[in-house]
Amino acid sequence: MNNSIKYLGPIILAEIYLISTLLIFSFGPIEYHLDDPLAFWFYIVLYHISMVLGYVLAAIPFKNRIKSDNKFKESSSLKIRVLILAAFLAFLIGHKNITMSDSLIPVDFISDITTGLLKSEEQYILKIERLEGYSGSKLLNIFNFFIAFTKIILIPVVIFYWEKLTIVDRVVALTVTFLPVLSGISTGTNKPLFDFVILYGSSLILYFVACFYNEGRFNFKSRRFFIVIIFMFFGAALWFFGTAMLGRGGDPSYVESTSPLGHIKLDYAYRNMDEESFLSYVYVWLSNYIVQGYYGFSQSLNVDFTSTLGFGNSQFLTRQIEWATGYDLSQYTYQHKIDAVWGETAQWHSLYSHIANDVHFLGVAVWNFIMGFYLAKLWRSLLDENNLYSKFLLPLFAVFIIFTPANNQVFGYLETFSAFFFMTLLWFGSVYGRRLFGRRAFSRN
Repeated sequence: MNNSIKYLGPIILAEIYLISTLLIFSFGPIEYHLDDPLAFWFYIVLYHISMVLGYVLAAIPFKNRIKSDNKFKESSSLKIRVLILAAFLAFLIGHKNITMSDSLIPVDFISDITTGLLKSEEQYILKIERLEGYSGSKLLNIFNFFIAFTKIILIPVVIFYWEKLTIVDRVVALTVTFLPVLSGISTGTNKPLFDFVILYGSSLILYFVACFYNEGRFNFKSRRFFIVIIFMFFGAALWFFGTAMLGRGGDPSYVESTSPLGHIKLDYAYRNMDEESFLSYVYVWLSNYIVQGYYGFSQSLNVDFTSTLGFGNSQFLTRQIEWATGYDLSQYTYQHKIDAVWGETAQWHSLYSHIANDVHFLGVAVWNFIMGFYLAKLWRSLLDENNLYSKFLLPLFAVFIIFTPANNQVFGYLETFSAFFFMTLLWFGSVYGRRLFGRRAFSRN
Protein backbone atom coordinates (compact mmCIF):
# COMPACT_ATOMS: atom_id res chain seq x y z
CA MET A 1 0.00 0.00 0.00
CA ASN A 2 1.20 3.52 -0.77
CA ASN A 3 3.08 5.09 2.16
CA SER A 4 0.99 8.26 1.98
CA ILE A 5 -2.16 6.25 2.69
CA LYS A 6 -0.33 4.28 5.36
CA TYR A 7 0.61 7.39 7.29
CA LEU A 8 -2.30 9.67 6.35
CA GLY A 9 -5.16 7.26 7.03
CA PRO A 10 -6.22 8.69 10.45
CA ILE A 11 -6.41 12.31 9.31
CA ILE A 12 -8.37 11.30 6.19
CA LEU A 13 -10.91 9.43 8.33
CA ALA A 14 -11.05 12.28 10.84
CA GLU A 15 -11.74 14.83 8.11
CA ILE A 16 -14.41 12.66 6.49
CA TYR A 17 -16.20 12.36 9.83
CA LEU A 18 -15.87 16.03 10.84
CA ILE A 19 -16.97 17.28 7.42
CA SER A 20 -19.96 14.92 7.65
CA THR A 21 -20.97 16.51 10.95
CA LEU A 22 -20.75 19.96 9.36
CA LEU A 23 -23.02 18.75 6.54
CA ILE A 24 -25.52 17.48 9.13
CA PHE A 25 -25.29 20.81 10.95
CA SER A 26 -25.93 22.72 7.72
CA PHE A 27 -28.40 20.46 5.90
CA GLY A 28 -29.69 17.98 8.50
CA PRO A 29 -33.16 17.67 10.08
CA ILE A 30 -32.53 20.64 12.40
CA GLU A 31 -31.89 24.15 11.12
CA TYR A 32 -29.46 26.27 13.16
CA HIS A 33 -29.33 30.02 12.61
CA LEU A 34 -25.86 31.62 12.64
CA ASP A 35 -25.54 35.26 13.70
CA ASP A 36 -22.19 35.60 11.92
CA PRO A 37 -21.78 32.79 9.37
CA LEU A 38 -18.62 34.37 7.93
CA ALA A 39 -16.80 34.24 11.28
CA PHE A 40 -18.15 30.75 12.02
CA TRP A 41 -16.92 29.24 8.76
CA PHE A 42 -13.63 31.16 8.85
CA TYR A 43 -12.70 29.59 12.17
CA ILE A 44 -14.01 26.13 11.24
CA VAL A 45 -11.96 26.07 8.04
CA LEU A 46 -8.94 27.45 9.91
CA TYR A 47 -9.17 24.68 12.52
CA HIS A 48 -9.40 21.97 9.90
CA ILE A 49 -6.45 23.33 7.94
CA SER A 50 -4.39 23.67 11.13
CA MET A 51 -4.99 20.09 12.22
CA VAL A 52 -4.25 18.71 8.76
CA LEU A 53 -1.02 20.74 8.51
CA GLY A 54 0.13 19.59 11.93
CA TYR A 55 -0.63 15.99 11.06
CA VAL A 56 1.07 16.06 7.65
CA LEU A 57 4.19 17.67 9.09
CA ALA A 58 4.58 14.91 11.67
CA ALA A 59 3.55 12.13 9.29
CA ILE A 60 6.45 12.72 6.89
CA PRO A 61 8.79 9.73 7.39
CA PHE A 62 12.38 10.60 8.31
CA LYS A 63 15.28 8.20 7.93
CA ASN A 64 16.47 8.65 11.51
CA ARG A 65 13.47 7.45 13.45
CA ILE A 66 13.45 7.45 17.24
CA LYS A 67 12.95 3.87 18.27
CA SER A 68 10.63 3.00 21.08
CA ASP A 69 12.22 1.13 23.96
CA ASN A 70 9.17 0.23 25.99
CA LYS A 71 7.73 -3.13 25.00
CA PHE A 72 4.81 -4.84 26.58
CA LYS A 73 5.89 -7.88 28.54
CA GLU A 74 3.18 -10.15 27.26
CA SER A 75 4.13 -13.00 29.60
CA SER A 76 3.40 -10.99 32.73
CA SER A 77 -0.01 -12.26 33.84
CA LEU A 78 0.54 -10.51 37.18
CA LYS A 79 0.53 -7.10 35.49
CA ILE A 80 -2.68 -7.96 33.68
CA ARG A 81 -4.37 -8.98 36.92
CA VAL A 82 -3.24 -5.84 38.71
CA LEU A 83 -4.63 -3.83 35.80
CA ILE A 84 -7.96 -5.68 36.01
CA LEU A 85 -8.17 -5.16 39.78
CA ALA A 86 -7.41 -1.43 39.45
CA ALA A 87 -10.03 -1.11 36.68
CA PHE A 88 -12.60 -2.82 38.90
CA LEU A 89 -11.85 -0.44 41.77
CA ALA A 90 -12.15 2.49 39.36
CA PHE A 91 -15.51 1.12 38.24
CA LEU A 92 -16.78 0.97 41.84
CA ILE A 93 -15.78 4.59 42.44
CA GLY A 94 -17.19 5.68 39.09
CA HIS A 95 -20.46 3.86 39.75
CA LYS A 96 -20.72 5.48 43.17
CA ASN A 97 -20.31 8.89 41.54
CA ILE A 98 -22.72 8.32 38.66
CA THR A 99 -25.42 6.97 41.00
CA MET A 100 -24.48 9.47 43.74
CA SER A 101 -24.61 6.68 46.28
CA ASP A 102 -23.31 6.86 49.84
CA SER A 103 -21.82 3.37 49.57
CA LEU A 104 -18.95 2.10 47.47
CA ILE A 105 -20.68 -1.29 47.20
CA PRO A 106 -23.49 -1.23 44.59
CA VAL A 107 -26.04 -3.18 46.64
CA ASP A 108 -28.95 -2.23 44.33
CA PHE A 109 -27.02 -2.85 41.12
CA ILE A 110 -29.18 -5.66 39.70
CA SER A 111 -32.53 -4.04 40.52
CA ASP A 112 -31.33 -0.70 39.12
CA ILE A 113 -30.26 -2.40 35.87
CA THR A 114 -33.67 -4.04 35.55
CA THR A 115 -35.46 -0.74 36.13
CA GLY A 116 -33.08 1.02 33.75
CA LEU A 117 -33.93 -1.42 30.97
CA LEU A 118 -37.68 -1.25 31.53
CA LYS A 119 -38.08 2.37 32.67
CA SER A 120 -34.90 4.25 31.84
CA GLU A 121 -36.64 7.61 32.24
CA GLU A 122 -37.34 6.90 35.94
CA GLN A 123 -33.70 6.11 36.64
CA TYR A 124 -32.55 9.18 34.72
CA ILE A 125 -34.92 11.48 36.63
CA LEU A 126 -33.75 9.95 39.90
CA LYS A 127 -30.15 10.61 38.90
CA ILE A 128 -30.91 14.28 38.14
CA GLU A 129 -32.70 14.69 41.48
CA ARG A 130 -29.72 13.26 43.34
CA LEU A 131 -27.36 15.75 41.71
CA GLU A 132 -28.59 18.52 43.97
CA GLY A 133 -26.59 18.49 47.14
CA TYR A 134 -24.24 15.64 46.14
CA SER A 135 -20.53 16.37 46.49
CA GLY A 136 -18.91 12.94 46.81
CA SER A 137 -15.65 12.11 48.53
CA LYS A 138 -12.79 14.35 47.43
CA LEU A 139 -10.12 11.97 48.74
CA LEU A 140 -11.75 9.06 46.94
CA ASN A 141 -11.85 11.05 43.71
CA ILE A 142 -8.19 11.98 44.08
CA PHE A 143 -7.35 8.30 44.46
CA ASN A 144 -9.57 7.55 41.48
CA PHE A 145 -7.60 9.96 39.30
CA PHE A 146 -4.52 7.77 39.72
CA ILE A 147 -6.30 4.52 38.77
CA ALA A 148 -9.17 5.65 36.51
CA PHE A 149 -7.02 5.33 33.38
CA THR A 150 -6.97 1.55 33.87
CA LYS A 151 -10.67 1.37 32.86
CA ILE A 152 -9.75 2.92 29.51
CA ILE A 153 -6.55 1.03 28.69
CA LEU A 154 -7.93 -2.36 29.73
CA ILE A 155 -9.99 -2.36 26.50
CA PRO A 156 -7.04 -2.14 24.04
CA VAL A 157 -5.11 -4.58 26.24
CA VAL A 158 -7.93 -7.11 25.83
CA ILE A 159 -8.07 -6.53 22.07
CA PHE A 160 -4.33 -6.61 21.35
CA TYR A 161 -3.25 -9.34 23.80
CA TRP A 162 -6.27 -11.63 23.78
CA GLU A 163 -4.20 -14.75 22.96
CA LYS A 164 -1.84 -14.06 25.85
CA LEU A 165 -4.63 -14.04 28.45
CA THR A 166 -5.76 -17.12 30.33
CA ILE A 167 -9.41 -18.13 30.03
CA VAL A 168 -10.09 -16.80 33.52
CA ASP A 169 -8.35 -13.50 32.77
CA ARG A 170 -10.36 -13.16 29.55
CA VAL A 171 -13.68 -13.64 31.30
CA VAL A 172 -12.83 -11.31 34.18
CA ALA A 173 -11.33 -8.62 31.95
CA LEU A 174 -14.32 -8.64 29.59
CA THR A 175 -16.68 -8.42 32.54
CA VAL A 176 -14.84 -5.46 34.04
CA THR A 177 -14.87 -3.58 30.73
CA PHE A 178 -18.61 -4.27 30.44
CA LEU A 179 -19.53 -3.12 33.97
CA PRO A 180 -19.58 0.63 33.12
CA VAL A 181 -22.20 -0.13 30.46
CA LEU A 182 -24.41 -1.72 33.11
CA SER A 183 -23.74 1.29 35.32
CA GLY A 184 -25.03 3.57 32.55
CA ILE A 185 -28.12 1.45 32.01
CA SER A 186 -28.87 1.48 35.74
CA THR A 187 -29.06 5.28 35.66
CA GLY A 188 -30.77 5.65 32.27
CA THR A 189 -27.59 7.22 30.84
CA ASN A 190 -26.56 6.71 27.21
CA LYS A 191 -22.90 7.76 27.36
CA PRO A 192 -21.29 4.55 28.75
CA LEU A 193 -22.83 2.48 25.94
CA PHE A 194 -21.41 4.73 23.23
CA ASP A 195 -18.05 4.94 25.03
CA PHE A 196 -17.90 1.14 25.05
CA VAL A 197 -18.58 0.94 21.30
CA ILE A 198 -16.12 3.71 20.40
CA LEU A 199 -13.25 2.42 22.56
CA TYR A 200 -13.70 -1.22 21.57
CA GLY A 201 -14.35 -0.37 17.92
CA SER A 202 -11.33 1.92 17.55
CA SER A 203 -9.08 -0.55 19.40
CA LEU A 204 -10.22 -3.32 17.08
CA ILE A 205 -9.52 -1.21 13.98
CA LEU A 206 -6.06 -0.41 15.33
CA TYR A 207 -5.41 -4.11 15.88
CA PHE A 208 -6.41 -4.99 12.31
CA VAL A 209 -4.28 -2.19 10.83
CA ALA A 210 -1.25 -3.12 12.97
CA CYS A 211 -1.61 -6.77 11.90
CA PHE A 212 -1.80 -5.75 8.23
CA TYR A 213 1.40 -3.70 8.33
CA ASN A 214 3.31 -6.14 10.54
CA GLU A 215 2.09 -9.46 9.10
CA GLY A 216 0.55 -8.58 5.75
CA ARG A 217 -2.96 -9.69 6.80
CA PHE A 218 -5.75 -8.20 8.91
CA ASN A 219 -6.39 -11.25 11.13
CA PHE A 220 -10.15 -10.74 11.06
CA LYS A 221 -10.84 -14.34 12.05
CA SER A 222 -8.92 -14.04 15.31
CA ARG A 223 -11.25 -11.26 16.46
CA ARG A 224 -14.61 -12.42 15.08
CA PHE A 225 -16.00 -12.50 18.59
CA PHE A 226 -15.27 -8.81 19.10
CA ILE A 227 -16.65 -7.84 15.70
CA VAL A 228 -19.96 -9.44 16.64
CA ILE A 229 -19.91 -7.85 20.10
CA ILE A 230 -19.29 -4.35 18.71
CA PHE A 231 -22.10 -4.56 16.17
CA MET A 232 -24.46 -5.92 18.83
CA PHE A 233 -23.60 -3.15 21.26
CA PHE A 234 -23.81 -0.47 18.60
CA GLY A 235 -27.35 -1.60 17.83
CA ALA A 236 -28.10 -1.80 21.56
CA ALA A 237 -26.72 1.71 22.08
CA LEU A 238 -28.99 3.14 19.38
CA TRP A 239 -31.99 1.24 20.74
CA PHE A 240 -31.34 2.34 24.33
CA PHE A 241 -30.75 5.93 23.22
CA GLY A 242 -34.02 5.99 21.27
CA THR A 243 -36.12 4.35 23.96
CA ALA A 244 -34.56 6.57 26.63
CA MET A 245 -35.50 9.71 24.68
CA LEU A 246 -39.01 8.37 24.05
CA GLY A 247 -39.34 7.56 27.75
CA ARG A 248 -38.38 11.09 28.70
CA GLY A 249 -41.19 12.39 26.50
CA GLY A 250 -38.69 13.71 24.01
CA ASP A 251 -40.76 15.00 21.12
CA PRO A 252 -38.09 16.13 18.58
CA SER A 253 -39.73 19.56 18.38
CA TYR A 254 -38.37 20.08 21.89
CA VAL A 255 -35.05 21.05 20.34
CA GLU A 256 -36.61 24.33 19.22
CA SER A 257 -37.20 25.35 22.83
CA THR A 258 -33.50 24.97 23.68
CA SER A 259 -32.80 28.28 21.93
CA PRO A 260 -34.41 31.29 23.69
CA LEU A 261 -33.53 33.31 20.59
CA GLY A 262 -35.59 31.04 18.35
CA HIS A 263 -32.53 30.13 16.30
CA ILE A 264 -33.30 26.40 16.10
CA LYS A 265 -36.04 24.95 13.90
CA LEU A 266 -36.97 21.33 13.24
CA ASP A 267 -37.73 20.27 9.68
CA TYR A 268 -41.49 19.82 9.32
CA ALA A 269 -41.06 16.27 8.01
CA TYR A 270 -39.66 15.16 11.37
CA ARG A 271 -42.40 16.57 13.60
CA ASN A 272 -44.78 14.41 15.63
CA MET A 273 -42.75 11.22 15.32
CA ASP A 274 -43.38 8.22 17.57
CA GLU A 275 -42.40 4.57 17.95
CA GLU A 276 -43.52 3.81 14.38
CA SER A 277 -40.79 6.05 12.99
CA PHE A 278 -38.14 4.93 15.46
CA LEU A 279 -35.12 5.14 13.13
CA SER A 280 -36.02 8.68 12.04
CA TYR A 281 -36.59 9.57 15.67
CA VAL A 282 -33.13 8.28 16.63
CA TYR A 283 -31.58 10.09 13.66
CA VAL A 284 -33.02 13.46 14.69
CA TRP A 285 -32.03 13.17 18.33
CA LEU A 286 -28.60 11.73 17.60
CA SER A 287 -27.84 14.46 15.06
CA ASN A 288 -28.93 17.02 17.65
CA TYR A 289 -26.57 15.55 20.23
CA ILE A 290 -23.65 15.36 17.82
CA VAL A 291 -23.79 18.81 16.21
CA GLN A 292 -25.57 21.12 18.66
CA GLY A 293 -22.17 22.15 20.02
CA TYR A 294 -21.47 23.96 16.76
CA TYR A 295 -24.37 26.30 17.53
CA GLY A 296 -22.94 26.95 21.00
CA PHE A 297 -19.61 27.71 19.33
CA SER A 298 -21.30 30.22 17.01
CA GLN A 299 -22.90 32.00 19.97
CA SER A 300 -19.57 32.16 21.79
CA LEU A 301 -18.16 34.21 18.93
CA ASN A 302 -20.46 37.06 20.06
CA VAL A 303 -18.88 37.59 23.49
CA ASP A 304 -15.54 38.90 24.76
CA PHE A 305 -12.57 36.71 25.66
CA THR A 306 -11.25 36.30 29.20
CA SER A 307 -8.43 33.78 29.54
CA THR A 308 -8.93 30.96 32.04
CA LEU A 309 -5.18 30.27 32.10
CA GLY A 310 -5.22 26.71 30.81
CA PHE A 311 -7.92 25.38 33.14
CA GLY A 312 -11.17 26.60 31.57
CA ASN A 313 -11.15 24.04 28.75
CA SER A 314 -12.21 21.31 31.18
CA GLN A 315 -15.03 21.22 33.70
CA PHE A 316 -12.99 18.64 35.59
CA LEU A 317 -10.04 21.03 35.91
CA THR A 318 -12.12 24.06 36.87
CA ARG A 319 -13.75 22.03 39.66
CA GLN A 320 -10.33 21.06 41.00
CA ILE A 321 -9.14 24.68 40.93
CA GLU A 322 -12.25 25.81 42.77
CA TRP A 323 -11.77 23.06 45.37
CA ALA A 324 -8.08 23.94 45.89
CA THR A 325 -8.34 27.74 45.83
CA GLY A 326 -12.03 28.55 46.31
CA TYR A 327 -11.90 30.55 43.06
CA ASP A 328 -14.52 29.77 40.40
CA LEU A 329 -12.89 30.10 36.98
CA SER A 330 -16.02 28.91 35.19
CA GLN A 331 -17.50 32.42 35.42
CA TYR A 332 -15.01 33.53 32.76
CA THR A 333 -15.78 30.76 30.26
CA TYR A 334 -17.68 31.28 27.04
CA GLN A 335 -20.17 28.66 28.21
CA HIS A 336 -21.06 30.76 31.26
CA LYS A 337 -21.18 34.01 29.31
CA ILE A 338 -23.75 32.72 26.81
CA ASP A 339 -25.81 30.82 29.39
CA ALA A 340 -28.83 33.07 28.79
CA VAL A 341 -29.00 32.07 25.10
CA TRP A 342 -27.47 28.58 25.22
CA GLY A 343 -27.42 26.65 28.50
CA GLU A 344 -24.03 26.47 30.18
CA THR A 345 -24.57 22.92 31.44
CA ALA A 346 -27.93 21.95 29.93
CA GLN A 347 -26.60 22.10 26.34
CA TRP A 348 -23.41 20.95 24.68
CA HIS A 349 -20.67 23.26 23.48
CA SER A 350 -18.13 22.28 20.84
CA LEU A 351 -14.60 21.33 21.84
CA TYR A 352 -13.48 24.50 20.05
CA SER A 353 -15.40 26.68 22.51
CA HIS A 354 -13.90 24.89 25.50
CA ILE A 355 -10.32 25.26 24.26
CA ALA A 356 -10.99 28.90 23.33
CA ASN A 357 -11.66 29.62 27.02
CA ASP A 358 -7.90 29.48 27.53
CA VAL A 359 -6.39 30.66 24.24
CA HIS A 360 -9.07 32.61 22.32
CA PHE A 361 -10.57 31.34 19.07
CA LEU A 362 -7.41 32.14 17.13
CA GLY A 363 -5.36 30.15 19.63
CA VAL A 364 -7.52 27.09 18.97
CA ALA A 365 -5.88 26.88 15.54
CA VAL A 366 -2.48 26.46 17.22
CA TRP A 367 -3.93 23.88 19.60
CA ASN A 368 -5.44 21.96 16.65
CA PHE A 369 -2.07 22.04 14.90
CA ILE A 370 -0.42 20.50 17.97
CA MET A 371 -3.09 17.82 18.33
CA GLY A 372 -2.80 16.93 14.64
CA PHE A 373 0.98 16.70 15.06
CA TYR A 374 0.59 14.49 18.13
CA LEU A 375 -1.93 12.21 16.42
CA ALA A 376 0.48 11.61 13.52
CA LYS A 377 3.35 10.87 15.92
CA LEU A 378 1.21 8.31 17.77
CA TRP A 379 0.16 6.69 14.51
CA ARG A 380 3.75 6.43 13.29
CA SER A 381 4.92 5.02 16.61
CA LEU A 382 2.24 2.33 16.32
CA LEU A 383 3.11 1.39 12.73
CA ASP A 384 6.89 1.79 12.88
CA GLU A 385 7.71 0.70 16.43
CA ASN A 386 4.59 -1.15 17.65
CA ASN A 387 4.63 1.22 20.62
CA LEU A 388 2.55 0.02 23.56
CA TYR A 389 1.29 3.42 24.72
CA SER A 390 0.17 4.49 21.25
CA LYS A 391 -2.26 1.55 21.40
CA PHE A 392 -3.74 3.10 24.54
CA LEU A 393 -3.80 6.70 23.32
CA LEU A 394 -5.17 6.30 19.81
CA PRO A 395 -8.61 5.06 20.98
CA LEU A 396 -8.77 8.21 23.12
CA PHE A 397 -8.11 10.23 19.99
CA ALA A 398 -11.07 8.47 18.38
CA VAL A 399 -13.25 9.68 21.27
CA PHE A 400 -11.68 13.14 21.01
CA ILE A 401 -12.46 13.46 17.28
CA ILE A 402 -15.94 11.93 17.41
CA PHE A 403 -17.02 14.34 20.15
CA THR A 404 -15.26 17.43 18.74
CA PRO A 405 -18.56 18.92 17.46
CA ALA A 406 -20.30 18.19 20.75
CA ASN A 407 -18.05 18.81 23.74
CA ASN A 408 -14.64 18.37 25.35
CA GLN A 409 -15.16 14.68 26.05
CA VAL A 410 -11.56 13.58 26.71
CA PHE A 411 -10.34 16.46 28.86
CA GLY A 412 -13.67 17.24 30.53
CA TYR A 413 -14.04 13.99 32.50
CA LEU A 414 -11.82 12.47 35.17
CA GLU A 415 -11.42 9.02 33.63
CA THR A 416 -10.48 10.07 30.10
CA PHE A 417 -8.37 12.98 31.36
CA SER A 418 -6.50 10.58 33.65
CA ALA A 419 -5.86 8.18 30.76
CA PHE A 420 -4.69 10.91 28.39
CA PHE A 421 -2.43 12.48 31.02
CA PHE A 422 -0.67 9.34 32.26
CA MET A 423 -0.42 7.61 28.88
CA THR A 424 1.03 10.76 27.32
CA LEU A 425 3.75 10.84 29.98
CA LEU A 426 4.52 7.16 29.41
CA TRP A 427 4.45 7.48 25.62
CA PHE A 428 6.75 10.49 25.71
CA GLY A 429 9.17 8.64 27.99
CA SER A 430 9.12 5.51 25.82
CA VAL A 431 9.83 7.42 22.62
CA TYR A 432 12.07 10.28 23.73
CA GLY A 433 13.36 9.12 27.12
CA ARG A 434 16.73 7.86 25.93
CA ARG A 435 17.43 11.06 24.03
CA LEU A 436 16.57 13.24 27.05
CA PHE A 437 17.89 11.16 29.96
CA GLY A 438 20.38 8.76 28.43
CA ARG A 439 20.30 5.14 27.37
CA ARG A 440 20.65 3.59 30.83
CA ALA A 441 17.54 5.25 32.25
CA PHE A 442 15.36 3.56 29.61
CA SER A 443 17.30 0.38 28.87
CA ARG A 444 15.45 -2.88 28.46
CA ASN A 445 15.14 -5.15 31.46
